[in-house]
Amino acid sequence: MEPLVTVGLPIYNAEAYLAECIESIKAQTLKEFTVLAVLDCPNDNSEEILRRHADSRFQIIKNQVNIGLAATCNRMLELCQTELLARMDADDIMYPDRLKKQYDFMQAHPEIDVLGTYSIEIDEQGNYLRGPYPHGTTPEEVRAEFRILCAFWHSSVMFRVARILALGGYPNCRVAEDLILWLRGLEQNYQYAILPETLIKYRVHATGLMNRTREESYQANDAAYAKYGHSIWGAEAPDYIAGVTRWERLQRRMKRNIKRLFSK
Repeated sequence: MEPLVTVGLPIYNAEAYLAECIESIKAQTLKEFTVLAVLDCPNDNSEEILRRHADSRFQIIKNQVNIGLAATCNRMLELCQTELLARMDADDIMYPDRLKKQYDFMQAHPEIDVLGTYSIEIDEQGNYLRGPYPHGTTPEEVRAEFRILCAFWHSSVMFRVARILALGGYPNCRVAEDLILWLRGLEQNYQYAILPETLIKYRVHATGLMNRTREESYQANDAAYAKYGHSIWGAEAPDYIAGVTRWERLQRRMKRNIKRLFSK
């Protein structure tokens, strides 16, 4: 049975949640998939858990040294043998019909390069926290939404591998690698869409990458918008400025939101 889609699963110190993640992948209603499970030199029991729960559809790959998330994602791109790759994080959970619904949409819409979904947030124990958020769904709406925030939950996206490779893959950076990649695509007029269905549970926990690198991520986000914003949106580009303090960013965002409120 030839796989229709590849699941890209980078793994680093995910022992607390990895089993639940793997079981959610195995429970997919679309059965014709393969998983590139890449161990980025974890120093916990992630490898043992992976090998215990994986089935024959899982290709287990080990990086010789720790290379980080972006480089690990690029390795998955190089190894992928299917047209489509669905990203997944080792602490998140797929709904059973996630792959089926995204695959069917991408088959019906060959013009779409990257497809996201709605997501809800859960805590360490899997309890509901918040969401889903009412993201735009069409290429025009998603493009406009990216002016304000990253419209994609990274573990919800399915994309055409050749198109991501054409952008040079993920940028070589420690944070904001997904946002920078999506902005590069928008600069090249890539077409993005979002399925208005909740197909991912995104886990929020103290050891998550975003929580560990929050301030660094904010600065990287601002730098990315400063670099790509004008070429994507022209005069409508957001007024992000890189390299300022948290308080200065907060003041700027408050002013921007007030301006938007009174312009409606």
